[in-house]
Parts: sequence; structure tokens; C-alpha cells
Amino acid sequence: MTWMVLLLILAVQFPVNADRAFSAAPEDDERGWKLYTNARFGFSVRYPDDWRLGNPMPDGAGVTLSPPIEHSLVALSAHMNIVAGKSQDGRQTLDEFTAAHRRIMTELYGKKSITLKWRADQDLTLAGFPAKQLTFTYRDEKQGEMIEHHIMSLGRNEGRGVRVKVPLAEDARLMPSVMKMLNSYEPGRDQNAVSPLVPKP
Repeated sequence: MTWMVLLLILAVQFPVNADRAFSAAPEDDERGWKLYTNARFGFSVRYPDDWRLGNPMPDGAGVTLSPPIEHSLVALSAHMNIVAGKSQDGRQTLDEFTAAHRRIMTELYGKKSITLKWRADQDLTLAGFPAKQLTFTYRDEKQGEMIEHHIMSLGRNEGRGVRVKVPLAEDARLMPSVMKMLNSYEPGRDQNAVSPLVPKP
């Protein structure tokens, strides 16, 4: 029996599912990813094993990750939604929150004499909750042209945030990993649950 005949017999008995083999590659890439879980807010996310985990943020709000790209970072955080707003519960809406965030970022960078160029906001979801992605570019004297993506969701009780900062030239290289990472994002608990805290007057 020749090798050609043997291979033909094996192919008939054990057919290869080409679609499954193709789709399995991204899962294999993520199999060795590490897990981060926030002790205070309960959210968790998987991140590439070659990213460095930084120190916790103040008050246990989150953590900063360092991808293997110079001058880049990915920050994961959460916060309480206790600011008064126009929502049915008397708290900030997602639109109000993102508008305030845009103003704060513009003022913060303005103090450093850095002008932000805002791109159109994008509607998306984060862990099943409505979210918005705010994106802006700017020029840093030391790091050159930079881009930041701020992804935020806001519930009745808590909010979630992801900040991505990377050199503009490396954006297309980093963002696919970020989006895969966000596909693994788990909120930990219902951020729309009733909170014992009330909005500030």
C-alpha cells in the first residue's frame, strides 16, 4: 500500500473541518492569556500573557496594563455612579457622563498646552451594557503623535471604563488585541442594581 493510498483512506475516515480549524486559531492565541479580577467592583478580563500588570489604582478602582509597545498602556477601572443627572433614577446618563469626560480631558490636556483632536463617538457594548467609545489624537513633544480610546459604560449603580493610549502609528497593531480582550470582559455583578448611596444634591 502506497503512502498516497494510505493518506486517502485516512482523509475519508477522519475528514478535516476546514472552518473549525480556521476559527480555532484565535482561540489558541488567547488560551495562555492571564486573568485579572478587580476585588472591589468584581469585573474581570483576560489579557495577553506578554502584557505587564501594573500596580492597583487608588481605592482599588482598577489597574493599568502595559502592552509590549513603547509608550502604550491599557487602563481598566470602575466607579460609583452617584452624580446627579437626568436619568430616571436621578443619576448621570451615559451621554451626560461622556460629555463631562470629554470636557475634563480637554481641560486636563489644555493645561499642558496640548490640543486634542476629537473623532466621532462610537456606540458599542461592554459586558452587555450600552457603552460609548471616545477617541482623540494629539501630539506629545516626547512621544510624538498619540491616540487614545476611552470606552465607558454607565449603570444606575456603577460604571466601567477602559482607557487605551498608544502611538498613532501602532494603533492598528494594538487595537485588535484590545477588542479580543474586551470580548472576555465580565462585569462581575449587575451595575444596574439598586445602590444604598444616593446622588449628591
